[in-house]
Amino acid sequence: MIMRSITALSVAVGLGLAAGPGLAQQSTQKPEAKQSMQHASGSHSQAAMDEYKESMEKMQKAMMARNDADPDRAWALKMIEHHRGAISMSEILAKHGDDAEAKRMAQKGSDMQKKEIAELESWLERHGGKPPTP
Repeated sequence: MIMRSITALSVAVGLGLAAGPGLAQQSTQKPEAKQSMQHASGSHSQAAMDEYKESMEKMQKAMMARNDADPDRAWALKMIEHHRGAISMSEILAKHGDDAEAKRMAQKGSDMQKKEIAELESWLERHGGKPPTP
């Protein structure tokens, strides 16, 4: 579920579909959703969107730079960078987000990503690959 949310957010931000003032005025939304969308149109939200974009660009660049002749090791190297990107996005939410439940989910996702990075690094060490430095 968390990975789907992260992926959806990544796609939305990457495509420039972040909530804007026009969406906040749609009449089909619940009042609390309208309030949240109106908050999203402020400069606080723009800073978050800018940071998400920068984080995802950094992740993409790092993933593309991690290569290995062995496809298994290449996958592990790229996944480490992918997980680091998810952690970065969670940190951005912690900094800019207002919803306690979203922050808890982001923290849980970040904790899971750190465990998966450790597993991938351990696997790389056992399979002749060098884990990337942060």
